Amino acid sequence: MSHRQVFTPPKPESGSGITKQYGLGLIEILVTVLVLGIGILGVASTQVVSLQMNSQSQNRSQAVLLAEDLLDRIRANPDNPAAYALASGNAQGADNGACDTSFVPANASVAANDIASWENSLACLLPAAQRTVAVNGNTVTVTIDWDQDDQTMQPVVVRTQI
Repeated sequence: MSHRQVFTPPKPESGSGITKQYGLGLIEILVTVLVLGIGILGVASTQVVSLQMNSQSQNRSQAVLLAEDLLDRIRANPDNPAAYALASGNAQGADNGACDTSFVPANASVAANDIASWENSLACLLPAAQRTVAVNGNTVTVTIDWDQDDQTMQPVVVRTQI
C-alpha cells in the first residue's frame, strides 16, 4: 500500500488575525461604482445649471441689443421722438401678435415702421416679451422684460438723451 501525503495548510494560531474573507473585492467595487455615480450626477447637474445661465445671459444680451436698436432708430429720426412712446404691454409681432420672420414694414410714417419692425423683432427674439418706451422731452427710456426662469432677475432698462 502506498502512502500518500495530503497537504493541509497550517492552522492559524489564535490571535494572529488570519481568516478567510469572501466577497470583499466585490464590496469595494460596488462602493467605487456608487462614488463614481454620485460624481457623475454632480457633473451633470453643474452642466444643466451652466446651460440655464447661458440661456439667460443670451436673452439679456439680446434685450440690450434690441433696446439699443430702438434708440438708434429714434436718433435717426430726431424730429419726433414722442412718436416712439409705447405704453407698457406685450410686444406685438406682425403675424397677429406673433413673430413674423418675413415681416416687411408697411408704407406708414418712419416712426410707425420703426416701431412695427422693432416690436416684431422683440416678439421673435425674446419669449413673452413686454416693452415700455417712455419719452420725457429728450430723455428716452426703453424697458424690456421677458419670461425669465429666475423671477429675481430684473428687466433691462436703457435710458439716453436724444
